[in-house]
Amino acid sequence: MNTMDLIKKYESGMIDIRRHIHANPELSNEEFKTTELIREKLTEYGIEICEIGMKTGVVGLLKGGKPGKTVAIREDIDALPMSELTGLPFASKVENVCHSCGHDIHTTTLLFCAKVLSELREELCGNVLFLFQPAEERGSGAKQLVECKFYEVSRPDVFVGLHVSPEYPAGSIGLKRGPANASCDTFYIKVSGKGGHGAHPENCIDPIAISGYVLAQLQTVISRENHPVYPAVMTIGSIHGGKAANVIPDFVEMSGTLRSLNADSRAKMQEAIERITKASAEAMRGHAEVTWEKGMPPLVNDVEVIEDLQAAAEKTIGADHVITVQNPSLGSEDFSYLFPEYAPGAQFRLGSGNDIDPNTRHGLHNSRNVFDDSCLAAGTAVLVQYVRDFLR
Repeated sequence: MNTMDLIKKYESGMIDIRRHIHANPELSNEEFKTTELIREKLTEYGIEICEIGMKTGVVGLLKGGKPGKTVAIREDIDALPMSELTGLPFASKVENVCHSCGHDIHTTTLLFCAKVLSELREELCGNVLFLFQPAEERGSGAKQLVECKFYEVSRPDVFVGLHVSPEYPAGSIGLKRGPANASCDTFYIKVSGKGGHGAHPENCIDPIAISGYVLAQLQTVISRENHPVYPAVMTIGSIHGGKAANVIPDFVEMSGTLRSLNADSRAKMQEAIERITKASAEAMRGHAEVTWEKGMPPLVNDVEVIEDLQAAAEKTIGADHVITVQNPSLGSEDFSYLFPEYAPGAQFRLGSGNDIDPNTRHGLHNSRNVFDDSCLAAGTAVLVQYVRDFLR
């Protein structure tokens, strides 16, 4: 049967489940009710639930009618620590928690991929691994999958997945070949000086003045240290020092994020941040320490997988609904921990906006953004068709 016809008969059910998840969001590593729902539905669909020791999240396995390769489909299930201001009848019921990144849509598409593919299992030559991943917003969920050795259930030959994108119209998808999302590293700087009375700075070493100098010099990391053909972003998002107007403090603390699409450029900028910070502080008689939380690598889409996803999309939603994405995003995605480390893979962008309701165009992580439910069928259809083609 035609894939889109299979999906369409479940569309109202998809919307109901998506809205239920949307109204009941859960934070990273606290997705207990969401996990319970996923397990319940997978059991109903006849999908084997694999116990690999994860506190939240689910790994499901579908064995096809004949032996063959394994496709892993991964989606994230956690919500964000922010209030929802959409005013929708199914808006978040949980204070200061909402699905403004669209993970409720991700979870629902993967559930219905499992449902539809379970009905097609006899035609599949191989296996499908369904990875319902927790804690993407903390950047730690994919690591948890790795630590629990998800790959021992059935070694994937390819990874695929999607992420909603209000930038594109619902019913369409966006495909980006090569680098698609940036790496993400967090750094913490402590600038130390010598505190004292604000009336006698000559007797002090002022860490606030030093920090201002450090901040100015760090701007050269992007403009003078990074190769201009490699997109990169460095942002200092937090700075704290001192409590009184007439007191020079002993230290100032700041933190920032570094994002890059190139591994060599990433390493060079990390070194530059440390060198510039320490040398700038020393030049003003102070001292600075830099510590890192090195996060996910860049997400680089495999070109062959992207081409196969395009073919699947043309069979289901039509070539006129396939958009070539010109520019990568400097946002990050911990899906990048899984490929190409374990197998090639790709993630496509699922359009969720429309021209009728301007609230569908606010963008991700915006408390007023509304996701168009019609995106569910498109995303599920492309993933199901990809699996049917890969395991035929």
